[in-house]
Amino acid sequence: MKKNLFNKYLLVACIGSAIAFSGCRKETIADKVGGQAMDNGKSFVGFPDGLEQQHFFDPFTNIKTVDVFSIKRDAKSAADLQKDQTVVLKAIPDAIDKYNENNDTEYELLPTSLYTISSTKVTAGTSGNLNAKFAPGDFQNYFTIKLNGSKFDLTKKYALAYIISDAAGLTVHAESKDTLYTFFAIKNKYDGEYHSTGTFHHPTAGDRAIDRDKTLTTAGATSVSTEIGDIGGSMTLTVNEATNEVTVSGNVSATQPLLPVPGLTSTYDPATKSFILNYRYLGGGGYRVVEETIKHK
Repeated sequence: MKKNLFNKYLLVACIGSAIAFSGCRKETIADKVGGQAMDNGKSFVGFPDGLEQQHFFDPFTNIKTVDVFSIKRDAKSAADLQKDQTVVLKAIPDAIDKYNENNDTEYELLPTSLYTISSTKVTAGTSGNLNAKFAPGDFQNYFTIKLNGSKFDLTKKYALAYIISDAAGLTVHAESKDTLYTFFAIKNKYDGEYHSTGTFHHPTAGDRAIDRDKTLTTAGATSVSTEIGDIGGSMTLTVNEATNEVTVSGNVSATQPLLPVPGLTSTYDPATKSFILNYRYLGGGGYRVVEETIKHK
């Protein structure tokens, strides 16, 4: 999606020294009109930070206050800034499924049990919609929530989706006419992009080298998930932070669990941000044994 250029637009037209109101402020370079409100003789509304907004957190169990997104009114004049206007943001949860299909992601709708709305200017409407109220002098409002970390499922990623359905007589910025997505996920310190090297030992076919990029995704406070060796599927790596030993768990199939290799351990090296793994599973002809080092890029 295009990054919103709305920050370049002047939010308030401070006309003459004789006109004074609370929305007037010193103009900065970032605020200069970019051919919108003042040049076109219209007042606009939109999302200044773009249509895809990510919120990633370290694991937490308390209540965290989060400014989810902001919405701005780009008034063409002092008179327009003094209007009382309420913009309606329609909730479109089905858009999350479409986003997943188009981007190969697995976001779920952020359940209302995980948060409460704490903003006074962007409040709950009907059917999950939001009402963004611009009182006289308001030019930017925030949708703010209190997110309950103790209820957050670390194995899941969540999202909210809205579109401006009633602009209250304002013109919607071209960059803000599509769906606004906000994403929420917990990322522990092991989450990220890695490169894997090692050897897959097959009891009858012999050895083969492992050399591939991997993504490690948060699965718990000290756990991440990734593919098994170079065969796909999913395994979970859980770090004991007192000893840096790693437990490898997962299943190649219902009858093929991942097991430790006798006499060897799996560890995490915090200095190199590497997982040094030894694990195996039973198949036809005997055990497949994987020696693998997964190093952070």
